[in-house]
Amino acid sequence: MPLAATSASNGDQGWIYEVLRWMGVDPTTAHHVQSVLVRPLTILFILVLAVLALWLGNRAIKHWIGGAARKAAGRAESPRAVARASTITALLSSIWRAVVITIAFFVVLGTLGLNLTPVLAGATVIGATIGFGAQQLVRDLLAGFLLIIEGQYDIGDVLVLGDVTGTVEDLSLRVTRLRGPDGSMCFVPNGEIRKLSNVTRGWAHISVDVVVPARTEVDTVLDAARAAVSSVAADTAFTPDFLRRPEVLGIVAADAETLTARVDVRVPVARRDAVSRALREELARRLRAEGVFVGTDTGPPSATG
Repeated sequence: MPLAATSASNGDQGWIYEVLRWMGVDPTTAHHVQSVLVRPLTILFILVLAVLALWLGNRAIKHWIGGAARKAAGRAESPRAVARASTITALLSSIWRAVVITIAFFVVLGTLGLNLTPVLAGATVIGATIGFGAQQLVRDLLAGFLLIIEGQYDIGDVLVLGDVTGTVEDLSLRVTRLRGPDGSMCFVPNGEIRKLSNVTRGWAHISVDVVVPARTEVDTVLDAARAAVSSVAADTAFTPDFLRRPEVLGIVAADAETLTARVDVRVPVARRDAVSRALREELARRLRAEGVFVGTDTGPPSATG
């Protein structure tokens, strides 16, 4: 048997070889043609599978996961819930795309005959080194991912993070950007957020304290407070803001010089300041009309005279 024929018979005889032999091509030529075509066709097949996996994965993420996220967003209170759902969907699609492309890349390298053992060993060492040196970065990214998934806060919310208070202007996977009351910009790594208070979610509870001289008749103060609350609640500009019936708690503090009455109201967070101002103004009008010198304050009782 000739050497070439022996080589052909000992080689890998795939379906291309068998088809060519069936067509009458000699064994040596059939073997060479198969050697030339099998790898490109295999790589093409891998790429087609990768594209198909990307398409199916993205479709599943948008249809199932994205749909579930949008339904949950529809039941949320935040107006940015829909945007957060879109962000989560896009993030999951990016992760799926990176995974599929990475797997396809290494499979193609293996098909080309490259020994992946040294490559994978080197990548493992490099990855471990980078991971050890970038633990804080990885922690920030993971924390940012969880913050976006859980929706603990959105852009526009006011947060209290330890000794930092500000409005969220931007939220990324690594850092949250807050604008302080004085206009300063604070960058807080997500990995350092252990405990936070979101003061702009749902409803707010406000207490308006009325501080009057001790000589003032108690009934005069309470009647004026009830009339002021009823007047503001009846105003069409503020009626929707009263989430429950306002309460005049009565005298909550007294000493030799002052009496302090308190009004409690539950309102939407965004309307807290407006309702507080309206109540203080109306209380001042009512009490001044009664001839009472009055100071008003929001929060703990204080004496002004």
